This record gives sequence, C-alpha cells and structure tokens, in this order.
Amino acid sequence: MRKPLLLIAIFLGSINVFQAQKLDIIPKPVQIEQQGEVFRIPASVRLILDKKLQHSADYIRGEFLKSTGITPNVFIGASQEKKSIVFLVDDTMELPEEGYRLSVKKEGVLVKGKSANGLLNGFQTLLQICSAKAIEKGTIPFVTIEDYPRFEWRGMMLDVSRQFFDKETVKNYIDWLSAHKMNVFHWHLTDDNGWRIEIKSMPDLTLKGAWRGPGEVIPPAYGSGNQRYGGFYTQEDIKEVVAHALARGISIMPEIEIPGHSRAVIGAYPELGCVITHQTKSVQGEVDNVWCVGREENYQVLDGIIKEFTELFPFEYIHVAGDEVNRATWEQCPECQAVMQDEGFTDTFQLQNYFFRRVEKIVEKYNRKAAGWNEIIKGGQLSPKTQIFAWQGVDYGIESAKKGYSTIMIPGQYTYFDMAQSASERGHRWAAIIDTERVYGFEPIPENDLSLDEQKLIKGVQGALWSEYLDRPERFMEYQSYPRISALSEVAWSKKEDKDWDDFYSRLTNSHLQRLSDMGIAFRDFPPTAIYKNGNITVIPPYEGATVHYDAEGKEPTLESLVYTIPIETTDFENYRFRTFFNAFSSSPMVKAEKPPVAQWNTSKVEILKLSENISEHIDKNGIYYLSFHQKDEQTAHGVVREISLFENDNLITTYSEEQLLKSKPQRRFLIEKYSDKNTYRLDFAVENMTEKASSAEVKLHYSPYLEPEVKVTSSMSENPRFPISNLEDYNPDTYLRTDVPCENGDWILYTFTSPVSSSKIEVLTGIPNHPRFFVNDGHVEYSYNGVDFEKGEAFDYGIAYIYPKQPIKAIKIMITGTNHEPIVAGQDLRINP
Repeated sequence: MRKPLLLIAIFLGSINVFQAQKLDIIPKPVQIEQQGEVFRIPASVRLILDKKLQHSADYIRGEFLKSTGITPNVFIGASQEKKSIVFLVDDTMELPEEGYRLSVKKEGVLVKGKSANGLLNGFQTLLQICSAKAIEKGTIPFVTIEDYPRFEWRGMMLDVSRQFFDKETVKNYIDWLSAHKMNVFHWHLTDDNGWRIEIKSMPDLTLKGAWRGPGEVIPPAYGSGNQRYGGFYTQEDIKEVVAHALARGISIMPEIEIPGHSRAVIGAYPELGCVITHQTKSVQGEVDNVWCVGREENYQVLDGIIKEFTELFPFEYIHVAGDEVNRATWEQCPECQAVMQDEGFTDTFQLQNYFFRRVEKIVEKYNRKAAGWNEIIKGGQLSPKTQIFAWQGVDYGIESAKKGYSTIMIPGQYTYFDMAQSASERGHRWAAIIDTERVYGFEPIPENDLSLDEQKLIKGVQGALWSEYLDRPERFMEYQSYPRISALSEVAWSKKEDKDWDDFYSRLTNSHLQRLSDMGIAFRDFPPTAIYKNGNITVIPPYEGATVHYDAEGKEPTLESLVYTIPIETTDFENYRFRTFFNAFSSSPMVKAEKPPVAQWNTSKVEILKLSENISEHIDKNGIYYLSFHQKDEQTAHGVVREISLFENDNLITTYSEEQLLKSKPQRRFLIEKYSDKNTYRLDFAVENMTEKASSAEVKLHYSPYLEPEVKVTSSMSENPRFPISNLEDYNPDTYLRTDVPCENGDWILYTFTSPVSSSKIEVLTGIPNHPRFFVNDGHVEYSYNGVDFEKGEAFDYGIAYIYPKQPIKAIKIMITGTNHEPIVAGQDLRINP
C-alpha cells in the first residue's frame, strides 16, 4: 500500500500547489499550504482587531468592503468568536518584525503578526486572496501562510517638485504602495523647480519658491509653459498624509534637497547662496542653485527648517540629498574658499563633507538620522548613523557597504521609473530602458563583491519616480509606476530563491492587473507582438484573455478601433498599429507589425560565427532599410559584430567593415534603389564572441517610413561641441543638437535641402528626443519652395510643428520669437513623410 499512498500524496500535493498558484499573491509569500475547502464570509462578519490596530480600523473596514462586497462589523480588542476574522499581535512569534501567519479554517480566519505592521501585511494578503480571479466572491479558501519580508526597507520615492501632485493623489499613491507591502514612502519635497512644504519660520519658501512662470523667482520648466505653475502642502496637509500613511503601515521619509538642487530656495532667499562673479551651471543647466557653505548663518537657517521637519515627520530618517552639487560655485565663492583655507581642505569634496557633517549634527540633535545620495560619501567620513542611497549604480552601493554605511539599493539602471519602458515610449534613457521584467530581475545584494557582514549593511531596496516628464499625458505618473512597482515589491519582499519571472508574470496577468484596475490605477499594460509573414499579420496577445485593438491607417488604436481576432491578410502591413487595452485608462504602448528576424544566434563559446542569410522576403520596395541587433539583456550582449555586407543578385551593394560591440546596439543603413521582385538579396556578417559568456541577438531589418534627403543645417545659435548642428543632418534619432546658449527672440535654425523634396507632411521637432526639455516654446516654422522666399507656417505646440507642402520644398526654418526659459535649445532630425 505504500506506493499508492505515496502517489495519492503527490497528487494531492500537486493540487495544493496548483491552487496556491491560483491565489496570485504579489509579492510571493514565503510559505503557503492550501486545502480544497472554503470559508464563506458571513453577511454580518465580525472583524476583531488588536488594540494596536485601532488607528487602522477605518482603513481596514473600507478595504475589506471594497474587496469582498461585505460590510464588516469591526471590534477593537474583543474576544474571538467562531466565523470571525481576527487580527492579533503576538510579539513572541519567531518571525521578523513585519512577519505574519494567516490561517483560514472552518472556524474562521486568524491573522497573527509580530507587530501591527505585520498584521497589516497579513491583511493585504487576505485582500489579495479574496480578489484572486479563481476565488468565488465572498469566500476564502482554507489556507495557511507564513510570511515575512526579505528586506526591512522596501521603499518608493515620488518627486513632487518638478510636477506637483496634490495631497489626495499622494494619499492614493501611498495606498497602492501599502497594497504591495512596501513600507517607506520617500517624499521628495524640494528641488530646483519648486519647494513644496510650508515652513512657518521661512514663509517665502512657499510664497515664492513654490511657483514658477513669468514674473516668478523660478522660470517655467518641464512643460509648465508660460503659465504660473506650482503648489505646496500646508503643515496640516503634511500631518494628514503622515497619519494616512501610518494607518497603512507606511513610514514617510521626507527629503530636503541640499546643498545643490536648491534654485527654489535661493530664488526665495538669495542671501543663502554664494556671491560669485561668473555664473556656473549644474548638470541640469540650472544656475544659482547651491547653498553657501561658508555662511555661518545658513546653518542656523537649516536648523530651523530641520526642526520643523522633525515636528511633522516621526520617521527616524530625514533625507538631506547631496547629489549633483555644482561645486564649481564654491570654487568662486570667497566665503567657501575661506572655510577651505581654515580647514586645510584641498578639494571641494572635502568642503561638501564639512557641510554634511554639520547637517548630520543638526539632524541628530533632533533625535533623527540623516540619509543622503551616494555622492555624500566622498570627501571624508560621515556619522555611522547616516544611511546611503546608492542611485548611480550597484557599484556605489558596494562602495558604501564596504565603508560600513547602512545602504539602500536604488540604482537608476533598474529602479528609476522615470526611465522609458521601451524604445518607443516617453521617458528618460540615460540609465537604461527599464521594463517590468528588468525590474524583477534586479538582485539588490551583490554577494560576490561583499562579505557576509557587508551584505548585512544592504538594508533594502527602493524605487524612484522623478517627475520631469510626468506632465503629460494624463495620469502618466500611474503608467510609469505600475506594474513596475509590483515587480519591485517582490524583489524587496520575497525570497531570492523563489523568484521566477514566468511565475510572477502569470500571477500578475491572471489576477493582479485586475487588482490594479480595481484600485483605480491607470497602469501600463503589456504590448502584443505582431508578426508579418507570407502576406498575413499574426498577433500574439501578451497573455491569455488580453484584448488587442488595431488600426489599419497608421493611427494609434483606441478602444473604438477594431478588435483583433484572426490573422489579417494584407500587403500593406506597414500601416497597421496594435495596442493591448485592459480598460479605458490602462493600455499598452502602440506597436507596429514586424517581419520575423532576418538572422539570430546564441552561443556561449569563444568562436567566430559567420552568418549568411537569404533576406529576399524582407525587401519589397525601393528605399532606406535599417539593420539592427537586439539582445535580450546585458547578460547576452557579449561579442563584436563585423563585416556586414548586403548583396543584390550576388552583387555587393554596401559593406561595413568596422567592428562594433554588440552591447552598443549597432545599426546599419542600406539604400535599395533597383528593387525588383525577381531580385535576390543576401546578408553576410560575422560575430566574434571572445569570451565564454552568453552572446545572442535577433537581427531585424526595418524599412524606414521617412525620406532622408541630403540637407545642410545652420543656426544663429552656437552649438555644444558634444551635440553639434551636424547631428541634424544624419537622420539618426539617437543624435540631436544642443546649443551652447539660451534662445532669444529672433534666433533661428535653418534646414536647406540640396534638391527640392516632395513630401506630404514634414514634422519639425525640437527638444531632446522623447523628453519635453529644451524645446521651443515661442516660435513657428517657415518654409520655402525656392530657398529664398519663406512662408510662415504653424506655431510650435509643445516643441512640435507640422508642414504640409503643396509643392517640392527647398528649405525649412525654425523661427524663435521668445525665450524657452531654459539654458539651451535642442533640435532633432526632420521627419519627412513621402
């Protein structure tokens, strides 16, 4: 009988595993066991809360109703009864501080937590179980869960300076973090572009420093245009938000940006800055944005500000920033130089360290600890209580831990959610293209680089949402946050060995996207894949049940567009566009139909691969084609690409012999001028993998939708040598112009074609590609059919203007009629439609 019994046990165990997966809990619990029965929630169910949860009673009541549709009767500290749901603190549990045990049986539900926050974590798990797709409404399956976080610090930062979000939006954001068992909200309250917190001892910080626009002390920026823009939180607002967060198990760490990123402060109180003879610019191009280190009275001012912060925020840490300080200002300042001389300093990093050691003493005077960005570890020792936030990369976290500092991993390359999520989407790109899978793949503890004791100094992980480019479209802040924060929550909470992308993606798409929707989050959905082959477009939805809409005329699909159901027969695949829609507010980026890769490889050996591919089916007309190499991630981006050649009927058209690293994402341009459907086309290239590391990529060939006529570009404004005017002549979207000066009324940029160009529409773009920065606010386009006489065209709207030529066009001019209130202007290649 042993063998049949063993088989039955294995079978039942597999059922339990299957059912546990269907609960779709995010972040994944440490341990879960499930039986087949369910507890039916009584219509008059009693929720019995430990006295330590009294401050969360209203929150628990409301969320339970939303999740189950049942209005509970809530009792504080009452005795347990059958069919009740009980939350009980038991500080003797052998679990971490925020751990909990959840048990559902026929007698009822019991959640025991090591602390009140442990109970709140258990409550979030209970809500997720009730809202899982496979669970009947009003029931809870019999389950036993033991759970606790991997990291004690699970944070998320929101920048409210560049874009201001009102307190209700902030409270919603905190609700969403709590639903993912995150426990720290890092509130970035001050920066160059706005001071957002009332300080009663310094009223001009908000009277002046909270506003930008014409006539204000801060000029327009980040899409605010020529309107007065801004806002701030009163101290009563702050207290309300702090209480809201604490009821949900969230601590709020406020941030004061000092000594750099302080244009709003210096604008409101100029005497806090340095007196210098020549303006210097920060890395963002800001001026007058650094506190003077040499003015003794500045430390008295900081004492007053920090004192008010500590009265508003009970959390143990105050973040005092320290990133990207324009130290060149101090080099010109007599008072700063006097401090350097008196202290015997030889560089300004030592001066920065002097400043922070004094700030630390102020913070610790009020029984708080200082935190700062990783730059503050330069120039000297800090207080052992100070916590470092490693934003510039994992290596900076390693350096911090090796120096003995408590460290939070927040590397921009994985956890900066202002980064674009794909090459076609809006957002920064300086750190990386960061999609949800990349976030999920981040490992916060570099075990090979740190000793066991040093690893213990990595206290947690955090994400950051800087708001430069969140001004549009509507609710873009939510789109950039989720589901990437869902992935981050599992990085922060779940055991490293339990992480599995496919399993996470299944839980996310089966139930959790619906939970995000029910929370009211306008999240980013996953895009479909559309492949064109043999005259048909076949669309693969991103997950089971996803709805894909499409447009056949090159427009962005909407909810009113056709729904994809079967392969689309067409020879005009370039005009088709596809998007996944979850609801009216949540959708994916738009994608185009693509042909399959023309080649691919996958090797982990030291070898030279010589590939020769017949690509005739990929070339179907005259025009410009781009060959690009797409690796899955950095781990497979090893090797060198060389000797790329395109042949037509075995005759060489173009060859590129120079080497390019695969990680540089090489792209090559080919011009087809004598296309015939009787021609054959062959692509030859070589890849050398010089190590035993993984090297793999898909090679794709894309037809360019735009014309690229020879053009000469000139301007009235001097160029930045690193971003020259000639960048506007290469039709490479990754290169662009940056001037070296601000624009003024009368400035211009002139595009002159070698020969007149026929076009249905020309898009004239200013600003950095995909970023609303340094674009033309006030101005219009002019165009000429003969290169001499110009006609006035459209005004620029958010940096873009369009021309619809009636005959071949010889020249285009960007005419600037006013400042853009930025230190420079950026320009892009023309997009010339056939």
